[in-house]
Amino acid sequence: MPIVSPQLDDLSYDRTVVELTRRIPVYAPEWTDHNDSDPGIALIQLFAYLAEQIGYRLNRIPDKNRIELLKLLGIRLKAAAAARSKIALLLSNAGTLVGYPLAAGAGVRAKAGSPPPSFETTEAIDIVPAQPLVLLSTKNPYLHDLLRTDTGRETPATLPATVPANDTEWLTVTWDGKAPKLKDMPLNPVLERGRAGQSFLWIGLEANLANNAGFAGVRVKLTIQLDDDEKPDLRADIHCEPVRASGDAPIPVDWLAYYDAVTGDVLPVPGRIEDDTAHLARSGTVRFMVPATIGPVPAAGWRDLRAAVNPNPIEVCRSLATGMGQKLTAFISSGTGMSAGNYGEVVTAGLTALSGTAALVTTPLAHPLDPALRDPTKVKAWIRVALPAPPADGTPRKIRMVTFNAAPVLQATTVTNELLGRGNGRAGQPFRLTRQNVLPNTLDLQVQESVTATDPLVEWKERDSLDPAGPFDSVYTLDREAGVIQTGDGEHGRIVPLVPVTGDVVARRYQFGGGVSGNLPVCALGTLESGALGVAEVVNFVPSQGGRDSETQEEAEYRARKLLSSRNRAVTADDFKWIASQAPGVNVARVEVVPLRRPLAGAVAVAPTGGTPTPLPPGLPAPRCAPPVPAGPMGLSPALAPGAVTVIVVPAAPGPEPIPTPSFLRAVCLHLNDYRLITTEVHVVPPQYCRICNLRVAVQARPGYTRSMLQQALEARFAAYYHVLTGGETGKGFPFGEQVHIADLMAQVYGLEGVARVESLSASFTRTKSNAAPREGDLVICPERAGEVERIALEAEETVSVDVSTFTLTTVA
Repeated sequence: MPIVSPQLDDLSYDRTVVELTRRIPVYAPEWTDHNDSDPGIALIQLFAYLAEQIGYRLNRIPDKNRIELLKLLGIRLKAAAAARSKIALLLSNAGTLVGYPLAAGAGVRAKAGSPPPSFETTEAIDIVPAQPLVLLSTKNPYLHDLLRTDTGRETPATLPATVPANDTEWLTVTWDGKAPKLKDMPLNPVLERGRAGQSFLWIGLEANLANNAGFAGVRVKLTIQLDDDEKPDLRADIHCEPVRASGDAPIPVDWLAYYDAVTGDVLPVPGRIEDDTAHLARSGTVRFMVPATIGPVPAAGWRDLRAAVNPNPIEVCRSLATGMGQKLTAFISSGTGMSAGNYGEVVTAGLTALSGTAALVTTPLAHPLDPALRDPTKVKAWIRVALPAPPADGTPRKIRMVTFNAAPVLQATTVTNELLGRGNGRAGQPFRLTRQNVLPNTLDLQVQESVTATDPLVEWKERDSLDPAGPFDSVYTLDREAGVIQTGDGEHGRIVPLVPVTGDVVARRYQFGGGVSGNLPVCALGTLESGALGVAEVVNFVPSQGGRDSETQEEAEYRARKLLSSRNRAVTADDFKWIASQAPGVNVARVEVVPLRRPLAGAVAVAPTGGTPTPLPPGLPAPRCAPPVPAGPMGLSPALAPGAVTVIVVPAAPGPEPIPTPSFLRAVCLHLNDYRLITTEVHVVPPQYCRICNLRVAVQARPGYTRSMLQQALEARFAAYYHVLTGGETGKGFPFGEQVHIADLMAQVYGLEGVARVESLSASFTRTKSNAAPREGDLVICPERAGEVERIALEAEETVSVDVSTFTLTTVA
C-alpha cells in the first residue's frame, strides 16, 4: 500500500457555507432569510473563508516538513550550470601584429538573444601573429617540388594540360582562403585531403616573422578541430575505461615539418612536441616550438613540373647535314649521280631529320599552385602535417577550424569588489551576494579584520559544510543558487569579528551565469566585448553546451531520494540512469539502461523480409526513410554479456531524432567512471530509431473540417506522440523496446476531432539497427506481400521517429 500524505483539514469554503446553512433551521428556526444579502449569511461566508485559509495553512505542514528534511540532509537547490565552448580569435592583419598575452576573463557576447548570453574566456592565452591563409594537400612530402620523393624524383606518365590547377594528382587546394571565409569555416568545413593518395596537409600562414614578434622562435599551440568529432553518429560506442594518466610517456611526434627559409628545404620540427590529437585521430592541440628559420618559399624556389628542353643549335645543324649527307652518299654509291630531282630528295631527307630534332623541344610546365596562393609577400610560412590513413569506410574527413589563437569560454559574468556588509560579532551571520547562480570555485571572500583600513584583508575559505570546522577556522558555506553566504557560530567556524569603523566583508571576485540560454550552435558567438589589439572578430567553432537552469524544489526532492538510494554508486539500472542524467557539461534529456548487453562487435544486415543475416556492405543503398543509414555496427548484440551494461543517452536537441555526438557520449562516460564498480563493463551509445515515413492516410472528414486543417493537426499529433522526448502516453517520450502496430497509428487518427472514419492507412519504415528484422518494409492493415507487416517489435535500444514531411492525407466523401 503506498504511503499517502494525509489531508489534515478538508474543509472548503463552499462545503462550510452549505453545512452551516443547513443547521440554521435546527438552531434558529425563526431565521428564514437565507439569501446572500442577509447579514447572518454574510457572517457565515466570512467564517467559511477564514476556515478555508486556516485549513490551507494546516495542510502546508507536510511541505514544510519536507523542506526542513532537505535542509537537515544538507540538500540545497542546484545553481544553474554554465555552458562551455571554444572560440577562435580572428586577426585583422597577422602580418604586422606583434603577439601579446590576453588575460582570462575577456568578454564575448552572442550575436542574438534578448539579452544575448555573455561568455568569458577561462584561460589566459598568448595572441600569436599567425593565421591560416591556404590549406592544401600533396601526394609527395615536398610542396615546392611536387615530384620529389624521399628516394628521388618521380617521373610522371602524364602531366596537367595547363597550370595553375587546383586539383591534380600531386596537389589539391582544399581551401583557398576565400570560400568559405575563415569565420564561416565551422559551418562549411573543408576537406582534410584532396585526391586519394595525397597524404600531406600543408598550412600556408600569414605571419609576422620579425624577431620578438611572438611567432618565430616561440612555443605555440596549434588547434585543429575536425568536423567528424562533433557530428552525431548512430554507430558510436564509447567504452568507459580508466583515463590514461597524464604522467604516461607521450606518443612521439614525427609527422610535423616546416619549410626552412635558410636551407630551402622541408625539415622536421625540432624539440619537444605535445600532441593530444593522437596524430589527428581526434580534435585537439599540438604544442611545439616554431623554428626561428621558418619562412616563405621564394618565387625562385617553386620547381616546375616540366623543364624546358631546347636542343643546341650546333646539334640542329648537324642533324640537317647528317640527313642530307646520308641521302647524297646513297645516290653517289649507287652511281645515279646528282640531278635536279635528286637534289629535292636530299633536301627532304635533311628536313625530315631536322623535324625529329624539333620534336625534342618542350616548353616548361610551371608549378600547378596558383601564384596568388604562393606569393611570398603574403604566405609567410608553410607547415606540413603528415596525415594518418583515411577511415576504413572511405568517409572523407573534414576540418572545421585551424588556428593558433583558440580559447575556451564559459557562460559567465565576473563581479569584482562587491561590498556585502560588515561583521556584527554575532554567531552565524549571513551575507547575500547581489547575484544568484554563482559558479563553483569562483568566490573570493575577504574580511577587513584590522582597525586600520589600509591593512590587507583576510581571505576566508569556502567549505561544503561547517560541521568539521573548528572555532578558529575562517570558513563559510555558500548556497550558490541563492547567492547566500553562511558564516560560523564560534563552535563550527569563526564568527565574523566586529571591528570598529571597518570590518568590511568584501566579495573580491565571483562569477555568475548559466542556464539553457547559453546552449548555442556553432558560429553563434561573434562579439569580443573586451578590446583586444588586432582581433577583428571571434567565432565559436564548437557548439556551446552544458547550460542548465537552476533546480526546482521538486527536482531537489527527487535528487535527495536518488542520492539516498544509490549512495553515490552505480549498481542497479536505476542508479546508472540517474547518474548518467546528471553528467556535467552536457544536456542529457533521457537515459535508458540495458543490462547484460553490449554493442554489436561486427556489422550485419537483415533482408527486409527476414531471413539469414548477411555481412553489411561498405555502403548501404538509400533506405526508404531518409536520412541514409551509415555503414557499420549499430545497436546491441542479442547475446548476453555478464557484467556488461549499456547506457543509451538522448540529448536535449531539436528534431525528430536527437543523436548525441561522440564528445557528448565521452562526457557521460567520464562521469559514470567515477561511480561504476570496477568490475562493470559500461558502454555509452546513442539510441536507434525505427523511422516511419510516407504515411498515407485517407479519412472521411466531419462537416466544417477541411483537408488542410486535418493534415496540420495530424502532423502535429504524429510528431508529438512518436517522439523520443515528448511522446508516448505519459508525454515523457515514446518507450524503448515497445512495438509499433498499425492499429496504434490508426488510433491517433481516430482520436483527432474532425475525423469521422478512417478509410485506409499505410506507412513505410526503416530501422537504423544493423541486425534488426525486418530492416525495412511497409506497415499495412492486412499484410499480403513480402515486406509488409502489421507490427514492428522494437529492440531494447530502439524507439520511433516520424518524418511528417512525407505525410499525405486525402479526404473522401
